Amino acid sequence: MLTQFKETVAFIPCNQQKKFTMRARPQFLVFVFLLLAIITQNGQTHPAGKKHAAKHVQKKHSAAPAHKTHAAAFPNKRHTAVAAHKRHSAVRDDRRHTAVSLHNRQARTADAKRPSYRTMQPPRIMPDTLRRTLINSENNRLTNPGQLARLKEKLQRDVLSRKKVVRIVHIGDSHVQADMMTRVLRLGLQYRYGNAGRGIVFPLQLAKTNAPADIFSSSNQAWLYGHLSMENSPVKCGVCGYGLQGDAANWELEIGSMPERGDEDTFDMVRLFTGKNSGCINISYNGTEKKEVCMEPGKSFDTAEVTLSMKTNTISLSGKSPDFTAFTFYGISFEKKKASGVLYHSIGVNGAEFASYNSDPLFFEQIGALKADCYIISLGTNEAQKRKLNSEDFALQIRSMVMNLRRISPDAVFIITTPAPSLLHGVAINPKIKTVTEVLAKVSDEEKISLWNYYDIIGGNKGLAMLQTYGLYRPDFIHFNRTGYELQGFMLLSALLKCTL
Repeated sequence: MLTQFKETVAFIPCNQQKKFTMRARPQFLVFVFLLLAIITQNGQTHPAGKKHAAKHVQKKHSAAPAHKTHAAAFPNKRHTAVAAHKRHSAVRDDRRHTAVSLHNRQARTADAKRPSYRTMQPPRIMPDTLRRTLINSENNRLTNPGQLARLKEKLQRDVLSRKKVVRIVHIGDSHVQADMMTRVLRLGLQYRYGNAGRGIVFPLQLAKTNAPADIFSSSNQAWLYGHLSMENSPVKCGVCGYGLQGDAANWELEIGSMPERGDEDTFDMVRLFTGKNSGCINISYNGTEKKEVCMEPGKSFDTAEVTLSMKTNTISLSGKSPDFTAFTFYGISFEKKKASGVLYHSIGVNGAEFASYNSDPLFFEQIGALKADCYIISLGTNEAQKRKLNSEDFALQIRSMVMNLRRISPDAVFIITTPAPSLLHGVAINPKIKTVTEVLAKVSDEEKISLWNYYDIIGGNKGLAMLQTYGLYRPDFIHFNRTGYELQGFMLLSALLKCTL
């Protein structure tokens, strides 16, 4: 830098150098120091032109990264958007997983709060020793056995000696409709005393509900149907607690049983229950046999006892005249015309209560045609599922049914059964079952009729855990599976035979 300064001064003429030096020395020194300060940066010196050029180059270099940064912004925005979407999706997934986890935690918490029988070990097979103990236990008895003396006399005298028929009518709710428990009673009594027929049946498949395993039915048309536990049933309900109504002129109805014991399960006599003024009906069976039956008018229904020319297990009904436009069907009884033994009628309606039967006058009008020697009544489960149970009203309904049946069948004996322990709405043990049992026991004792106290026999609510341990309940803890119902059937059969043998 100093050399450059000396070279610059050397170009001044000699005669002027001294004058310049003398006059401008202070200014010159200031100028030198200023120039030195300007051109000296970071220990380096740059000419003014080079400095300007450097600034221009620096701007270009600065612009290039800015352009690159701007260009890179678009892919960065795309990547940022993708990342944001992924983060949003992850949040949703986390929320879903969180909701599922919360639901699972709540479910586990609810399960933990449920009674212990919900978390017991998987069901085991009931040992034969325990099964025999329950069936043959001293506690497995009917109360008031003396009032069953008439039934014992009829079974011993009329069936075994005089070759007559004893008719038992079992009335109930869904526990009876499926015919799992009552099948055991029917087959057990018929095995000992003789088979007088399958008894009353109804084409439940045409009413869109469950039917006994051995009964089938079909039709060429859809039917209007109703049952007595329905509010405002569209069809009157008769002896089976159900009713069918067809409006087509060419209606056909087939109903029969699938034989379990071969020829033992056939029948050669039927008892029809139809609506009033049903007129004449065609009956066909075994493919070739046909018979015309004209119904006998009754007060509000028709009934007919029809003898067939040969045994069969299936029967078809159809309207006789082309202008026949209405037909109501209430049930049919499969019987044997020359057989002695037990005729066991099973009548069950899903959801039925004592009040359901009591409010159906046609049921009591028709049931008299079955000529019952013994009534078994299995109701009370549905009353116990109600929000409010009035013990006095419930007792009144029990007495009303017994009174109506006694008026129809004055010589018949009665057996009332109590419901099994169950859950209320599938959550906790239903305490109303105990109340129902106590009312049934009280009324039975006052009316001097027999009671089969299944609730107490298996140990009350403690019995529920035992029955669940061996897998006898269905998931609702109200109904039983086939094994559970069969156990009840064998227990009631054993208790009944103790009083009649």
